[in-house]
Amino acid sequence: MKRAGFTVDHYTFASILKAIGNISGLEEGMQTHCLALKTGYTFEVFIQNGLLSMYTRCGKLEDAERIFSSMEERDLISWNSLLTGCAHHGYGRDVMVMFEEMRRCGIKPDLTTFLTVLSACRHAGLLDKGIKYFDLMKNDNSLPPPKLEHYACIVDLYGRAGHLLEAEAFINNMPIKPGPSVFKSLLSACQLHGNKELAVISAKKLVELCPNDPATYILLANVLASEGDWNDAEGQRKLMLDRGLSKKPGYSWL
Repeated sequence: MKRAGFTVDHYTFASILKAIGNISGLEEGMQTHCLALKTGYTFEVFIQNGLLSMYTRCGKLEDAERIFSSMEERDLISWNSLLTGCAHHGYGRDVMVMFEEMRRCGIKPDLTTFLTVLSACRHAGLLDKGIKYFDLMKNDNSLPPPKLEHYACIVDLYGRAGHLLEAEAFINNMPIKPGPSVFKSLLSACQLHGNKELAVISAKKLVELCPNDPATYILLANVLASEGDWNDAEGQRKLMLDRGLSKKPGYSWL
């Protein structure tokens, strides 16, 4: 592009950094960073956010934090990029600290921020923190109300902690209709902790919600088979085939 005589501007750099981040191309990202330094674009928040996102996607959190610390102006995108990077690489407790600092700086979190924070709580096993932040979403009218994916995170949090009855009660009291992600979270927890009765209920709900997804029939059949209910398990397999559905790669019958 440069050899052809075209001018490289901040929009070009932002697009390139996004593409590099998507493929985790660290070497190309560092080269682009050097070029941005030479052309003086690294002082723009637009480009700094692109560099932040690129380095976090490439797993270079120290470089991302260095850029973040040097920024004179940080917007919601800046905070979300660093929060997402830390959460993705397993620094759940650091995410909590940064989230509180973000709020002290007067940056209002959005749905992406909360999903990142709740996911970090989930992977770090921080049930109380997760519920605290979820309640913040629900009770603060200045913040966006939780969506289905946020509810699914809380179900998973309860489930991982072994609080299956609390997870079931949480689902039953949801103000929005539970989707497949909610029951998949509950089903995974039931299988992990050996609650077969609730696992069957969850799997049947999944079949109701996703009648054209063969994976749901396989999940239910496997749960039934683990209960020793081979006739019903075979019935689910037959029902799937009767509906013209085929097993996807990666799923197997017990």
